[in-house]
Amino acid sequence: MKIQTDEKKASAELNCYKIELNNKPDLMAQTLNNDGSLVLVVDMVNGFCRTGALCSDRCAEIIPGVAAFLERVPQARKIFVRDCHSETAEEFKSFPPHCHTAEESAVVDELYPVFCESIDLPKNSTDGFYALSESIPEISAYANIAVVGVCTDICVMQLCLSLKAYFNEINATTNVIVFTDLVETYDSNLHSADLMNTFALKLMEQAGIQLFKNIK
Repeated sequence: MKIQTDEKKASAELNCYKIELNNKPDLMAQTLNNDGSLVLVVDMVNGFCRTGALCSDRCAEIIPGVAAFLERVPQARKIFVRDCHSETAEEFKSFPPHCHTAEESAVVDELYPVFCESIDLPKNSTDGFYALSESIPEISAYANIAVVGVCTDICVMQLCLSLKAYFNEINATTNVIVFTDLVETYDSNLHSADLMNTFALKLMEQAGIQLFKNIK
């Protein structure tokens, strides 16, 4: 017998609707608009926003917000972390083939001007920490690292949790920051976007990652 799950009721019972982000104001842009801050733009590519097996309208909906955010922090260092798989990627045993063509791996047009002036970091894993730590060994020197993009419960969450765990291990005081209006995930019959967003944000919050709704 198939069991029907009331996702909103389940979230409420887990106290997930009381995420601390609801009590935090938007972060002031001046906090991140300096060379002591790093912005990681995760998987804002066509393969998640426009075309392919994993593209989602929900992911595409945050493009304007991410673009506006990037405009508000011109002094922060920016890295675009993006899926760039081969046809035989090991990850395809868990996920449908995606971002294995130049079109799907390309950053969406709206963010391309900023991308051209930023660091490009291709990755072959859901967790971009491994590619990031190899390319930016001085990452703990930053005071703040802000993460935006998709998908909240996969690439964003894994990267943020890895960063926070690494900083804890070396006793670094770098803040890992996520803006809840600027991350999103996909919706499907087996993957409730609202529920997965809530769980992912709750897990990140409990790990010590700072959550804000947006920037002003």
